[in-house]
Amino acid sequence: MANLLALTTAGRLHFLRDAIATLKDSIDVLVVDDGTPEEVGIEAFCKEHKLHFITKNKPRGLTHSWNIVYQFFKDKGYDACILSNDDVRFPKGFSKGLLKGTKKFNVVCPISNAPTGNRKAFSDQWLFRYTDMKASRKRQSRDAIQQLLMKKFGKHPYKSVKRFNGFCFAFGRSIHRFAVSESDLFDGQLNMRQEILLRRRIGQRGGSMGLCLTSYIFHWKRGTFKELGFKNVNRLWTSPA
Repeated sequence: MANLLALTTAGRLHFLRDAIATLKDSIDVLVVDDGTPEEVGIEAFCKEHKLHFITKNKPRGLTHSWNIVYQFFKDKGYDACILSNDDVRFPKGFSKGLLKGTKKFNVVCPISNAPTGNRKAFSDQWLFRYTDMKASRKRQSRDAIQQLLMKKFGKHPYKSVKRFNGFCFAFGRSIHRFAVSESDLFDGQLNMRQEILLRRRIGQRGGSMGLCLTSYIFHWKRGTFKELGFKNVNRLWTSPA
């Protein structure tokens, strides 16, 4: 069985580098970059770490990157794909439940410290609903949370959900019947809220979505907003590093 982890980025080598440094699970990795100049060093980094790499001649947005991932997934004949932002850090063993869940659901999502900036949104995915353990970007914290969730929910690792956050989600070959065209899973005319539209197609066509209770991912959430100094950004719900 061949599985893929796809990370989308837009010139953020520092986020990408940190995400790859935390990856301990055995899985193929694809990096799709949104047209970053070569001098940033993302292509060189991917070659050094033997990662699949695709870039563009100019920035075309996240939806375009997601469709590139989907096309790569189809063309290479992978069984399952985990599609993720770059502002994440992974505990050891996070991928096992997500990948297995693609046999049960059309889309599977993980638990996170910050799946979104609003604690009232995507309530099923918030870590605080399942443990009082404090989240941190540190390896010890991530691994401890992952092991806790696996022990706590190992016998019943999945629950059905009606929506999911697009920062990270997994799908298998069953996703093909929810694509907008032969080559694209998402509508290329739009660059936001694509997971909402996918959710609607899944619901309308009799599909299913699930939450993997034994998969945890640390998410910075709105890392780009904070880098650029935008105001009124919801604070990260994590303990200090």
